[in-house]
Amino acid sequence: MAERRTAIVIAGCAAGALAVTSVAASIAVDWTWSDYVSSYTLTNTVIGLALALCGMMIGWFRPRNTVGVIFLIAGLGHLVSAALTPLSLLALEAGAPQTLTRLMAAVFLGAWWIGLPSLFMLALLLFPDGRLPSPRWRVVAWLIVAYAAFSVVLGVIDPLPTAPGEPAAISLFAAPTAPHAALGVINAIVSLAIVILVVGSLVLRYARGDERMRRQLLWLILAVLAMLVLNLQRWVTGDGPVLLLLSAGLLPIAIAIAIVRYQLLDIRVVLSRALLYGVLIGVIIAIYAGLVATLTWSVPAAGDPTVAIVAAVAVALLFNPLRLFLQRVTARAFYGTRSDPGETAKTLNEQLRTTADMAGALGALRASLRFPHMAVIGADGEEIASDGARDPDARSVEIPLFGTGDRAGALTVTLRPGEHILHDADRRSLSLVTPLIGMVLREQSLAADLRAARAQTAEARESERQVLHRDLHDGLGPTLTSAALRIDAAQNVLDADADRARAVLTHARADVSAALAEVRRVVYGLRPIPLDERGLVRALQEQAEHPAALDVEVTAEALPELSPATELAAYRVAIEGIANANRHSSGSRVVVDLAIDDQVLRVTVVDDGMPVPGFTPGVGIRSITERVEELGGTVSVGPDAHGWRVAALLPLRA
Repeated sequence: MAERRTAIVIAGCAAGALAVTSVAASIAVDWTWSDYVSSYTLTNTVIGLALALCGMMIGWFRPRNTVGVIFLIAGLGHLVSAALTPLSLLALEAGAPQTLTRLMAAVFLGAWWIGLPSLFMLALLLFPDGRLPSPRWRVVAWLIVAYAAFSVVLGVIDPLPTAPGEPAAISLFAAPTAPHAALGVINAIVSLAIVILVVGSLVLRYARGDERMRRQLLWLILAVLAMLVLNLQRWVTGDGPVLLLLSAGLLPIAIAIAIVRYQLLDIRVVLSRALLYGVLIGVIIAIYAGLVATLTWSVPAAGDPTVAIVAAVAVALLFNPLRLFLQRVTARAFYGTRSDPGETAKTLNEQLRTTADMAGALGALRASLRFPHMAVIGADGEEIASDGARDPDARSVEIPLFGTGDRAGALTVTLRPGEHILHDADRRSLSLVTPLIGMVLREQSLAADLRAARAQTAEARESERQVLHRDLHDGLGPTLTSAALRIDAAQNVLDADADRARAVLTHARADVSAALAEVRRVVYGLRPIPLDERGLVRALQEQAEHPAALDVEVTAEALPELSPATELAAYRVAIEGIANANRHSSGSRVVVDLAIDDQVLRVTVVDDGMPVPGFTPGVGIRSITERVEELGGTVSVGPDAHGWRVAALLPLRA
């Protein structure tokens, strides 16, 4: 790495020395500014410096990127030509040997070909990561290298003198008999083919690249557009101001920024504004010229001032509608549908109608608004879905998801490069679609809860079966087996020893009684017997008659028929409330009230004790809470101003 940077510094120093030599030699030959410009020495110097300095920057910060090395070589080629132009004139004036002057002419004619015409195209083929788009493009790379060598040879064998009327200024390797016209045509055809192939590679990279690569390519597109606009006359007429060729230096500058600091500006904003106003100015000029020409043809010569006025008024009337139309077109190309929230919502809705997948919906939304990265964050802070490449250094904004109830989440949006805040148009579009995302998130959450509830139900069912199996197998089974064996033993000794048989039967009867008690315990665990025998209210009143720390009073209005699940849940809530009051209350009385409230059974257990600070729900409270919520009801437990209070609302039919 250090050796490569040392080589970069040496090459940069060489480029600076050549530029200084070009300027100093131009002053020494007494060139005027016009001579300095018309000889292309100025353009070669500026373009060469731009290539060399940009190559140094790329090579220093991105040493593994081959584009930097290519820029350095190409820049040195232009700078060599720029330095040799005035130096060769100084050599001619000083009477230097003809071999030397002709050698200088040959190097001048061939060196600049390795710059923009050839190696720069190779740099474009490798832009922006310094690698070919795929191994198949090696043929194009070798074609560019061969074209560079062919162009250098074609320049070196050119028989025309670099200084008019000076035989000593003819290339040392000039070949007057060579078919220069045919070779020039071949060179032009190959050059056009290379340009088409390189442009195709850039289009392919843009189509297949990620957000970062596209932003890098947009820098190059901006520089190309600027150069094309500035040199429009030269492209159309084949000639134009030489100084406008200096705009070619924008290309290496844009490429260096794209490789090293592509996030320097929001290139989308810059390019969209440049396209908007560039096209707008061109269209307005065309409309103005057309109106003036048409009106001049149709109106007499004496009305020329009127023609200009009418044309100016027509252009002024057309300016704003045309500007708005072009602004919509360019904004759509770079910012998607952010200026049309309805279209954004329609895109997301169509995606959700096709599939409720959150990742797919997020991808459609991100593509619609041209954001680099978007993610949906759940209420617990966990990322649920994301789309796009996230840059850790980029700014991001969180937008709450509405319509998610108590499970509020957020939509995280990574801003475009150069943006520091979320644009109002983006915020309007997102405020319209976040409720849809929130509903999808809520739907997925409910579906997950439903799956979890089904799994818990299956586990609870199997757990209850396991408990019932253990109670029957380990408790009731051995007891009944023991009773059966005792009866067999009594039958065996009945004739021989009646007293012993009687004692064995007594033990067998005790076993059967124990088995009956075990059966009652198991059955009562499944559903309290008093609840089936006496109903909800009478079962609670019977429970209230049992001695306890607090006096229990049960009040109830006439209750309709309740489902078995609701009746059992109400009984468990009331029993747990009474037990809770007996354990924690400092009062003397507890009241259980059953009432119907808007097709809901309300179960309230209240005592007259003082509230106890630091209350934490225990196992019993959590049990009745789960039981009530399983039926779709609600429950609140804890101290209030009058003591302990347990209040549950249960549906009449579970």
